[in-house]
Amino acid sequence: MAGVFCACLIAGCGQLQTGHSPQGVAQYTGHDIVVDAFSSNGKSIQLHFHRSPNRIVAVWQNSVETILALEAGDRIVAALGVPNEECLKPEYRAIYNKIPLKQFQLLDTEHILMLEPDFILGWSSTFSEKTTKTTDFWLGRGINTYFPVNTMSGRKQRTIDDEYKYIIDIGTIVNKREKAEEIVQEMQEKISYIQINTLHRTRPRALIIEQMRDSYMVYGANSLAGDILRSVNGEIIAPGKNISYEEIIEANPDVIFMVYSENNYANAEKITENFINKAALQDVNAIKNKRIYNLPLYVIYGSATRTYDGICMMAAGLYPDLFGGQK
Repeated sequence: MAGVFCACLIAGCGQLQTGHSPQGVAQYTGHDIVVDAFSSNGKSIQLHFHRSPNRIVAVWQNSVETILALEAGDRIVAALGVPNEECLKPEYRAIYNKIPLKQFQLLDTEHILMLEPDFILGWSSTFSEKTTKTTDFWLGRGINTYFPVNTMSGRKQRTIDDEYKYIIDIGTIVNKREKAEEIVQEMQEKISYIQINTLHRTRPRALIIEQMRDSYMVYGANSLAGDILRSVNGEIIAPGKNISYEEIIEANPDVIFMVYSENNYANAEKITENFINKAALQDVNAIKNKRIYNLPLYVIYGSATRTYDGICMMAAGLYPDLFGGQK
């Protein structure tokens, strides 16, 4: 299974064009960069950048890795929330290690102010009174903030298109729009490749779950993971917010994707092995056919540039023969 995923991540995708561009992306207006964004209270706002920022505080892996992928890593003064450098793509690690301040824990407001940032990039949860203050706090001090809409609580639909917009917005902000468009196009071409090559095939029925202590949370059709699965021609099983062993047996998925957050990256294989060995689940197709695949959270939630990996990993699980594995 690991070999299938590795093959997926290095496989070529041809030169297929989708002709699709994300809507509402950042634009230049005169001498300003203007970006549609959101405030901490969920209201739409416009950000104005009089120049591209060069002292960036990036919070959580997707923020850090997006800046690195856009070849603007030398502008990051603090990279927060990356569990360890092994989570990053190998080609980003050298520049990541040159960032002045790197730690998993968030900084308090006073320490961030001492860094004199001109841009803070994080998740919606980053900008609250309980963490690093609200967007209004920072905007009132002339410091622009941005977070991906897919990290907003209560969002009814999280989509790949929102990740495309995020990448192009950040690319425009750091004056690397052409690079951002290349990254988005690569994802679109990979999806087109998969869709064309699986067009007349039966769609595997897949369950996407994450262990939450004694239960399993389900990633449904409205999650980003669900949208990725649909885009690579999988049929999602989503009976509700949570699922029991009895419901897994009844659903009888062809494929199961197990999601792991940073707290469980090191224990993922052991947790999955325990799940596979549950006596009650031995007649489930996914377990009988050894089609259980691990997914790190960073490829299916607020995934930004790593959305590509989520696309490849899910497609490899559904259609392993496309990437050199067994049917």
